[in-house]
Amino acid sequence: MTKSSPLLIVLCMLLSAVRADANNGITEQYIAQALQGDLSSAQVLFSGGQSAGLTAGSAELSRQFQSRFIDREDESSPGTGDGLADRVISAYRIYWSRSLTGEISEEQAGIRLRDSLSQILAGQVETSAPPSADELYPELGRALNGRGFHVLHDDAPPLKDLILWKSEEVRQYSVRLSDSTENVVVVFLSDIFSMGWKDYATFGLAFTTGWVEDGRLYCVDWAYDRQSEKFEVSYLKHESRHLADLRNFPDLSSADLEYRAKLTELAFASKTTMQLLNDFTRKSAMNPAAPHAYANYRVTRDIYRKIHNGPMPDSGNPWAQVNAAKISRAARSLLETDTVKLRSGGP
Repeated sequence: MTKSSPLLIVLCMLLSAVRADANNGITEQYIAQALQGDLSSAQVLFSGGQSAGLTAGSAELSRQFQSRFIDREDESSPGTGDGLADRVISAYRIYWSRSLTGEISEEQAGIRLRDSLSQILAGQVETSAPPSADELYPELGRALNGRGFHVLHDDAPPLKDLILWKSEEVRQYSVRLSDSTENVVVVFLSDIFSMGWKDYATFGLAFTTGWVEDGRLYCVDWAYDRQSEKFEVSYLKHESRHLADLRNFPDLSSADLEYRAKLTELAFASKTTMQLLNDFTRKSAMNPAAPHAYANYRVTRDIYRKIHNGPMPDSGNPWAQVNAAKISRAARSLLETDTVKLRSGGP
């Protein structure tokens, strides 16, 4: 199955807790830079004065960064066992690496990616002429489908994404939101060979766990315990909010969609409320080009303003005197207000 409907795809991202020092300052700064698609100053982060206090985990992250983005040792070794899939993944890795490090502009890197993929496809499919830009990705998807792969290649601002997998399991769920109940089909993915640019940039510290497309939810199977609040709230309710919003408000930007989905998480969470809010706060940036980071900024700004009737402080822990119940009420109120504005045709 080829996923190629950009207006109907909204990616869901999860921050992994795999590393023991995930709260280390340098590691956090690296992740924040990576998720905005800009690792141009990451080498300075590791080699500057701050590096004297590197933990073992951050030192390993520095080593991985050197290997992947400076020495570029893994661009051509995806190891899928399939020549076409390996060449496609390698082309994306080169594109991600050059874009993330700022070696060339994202626009130039995108042109080179399309040229590389066109050459790969020409070597795979006999055609009288190279495919047009509109035909390239569907044709490449069909070629990969014929080899047993499913593929998502689409815009995931600020970069283009590639998720490539082989196995799927389909389940149905009924998901209660604040203003509707969504009956959803979830496709669980396994045997994944490319997890996308966020996973590549952060060495698995942050990655796409699913998306909404054509009325279905897609979920990376191993990313969640299906009995956990993370799955029930941060995946099912988050993605079901996207599904409802794509149907009711099809012109919403990616940042607006993420803003409403993250408010939905906070409105329904109980065990993970503070973890979510602290995570949104750490990963926020006033950068509209990075939808997740910008939505985090808007959510935390608006939650704080709703509770304290004033701007967030520039330092310290803004949530020290706030309990989960207040956060939930504030998030639900903000979501309801935003829905009323949208239904009335407001911004």
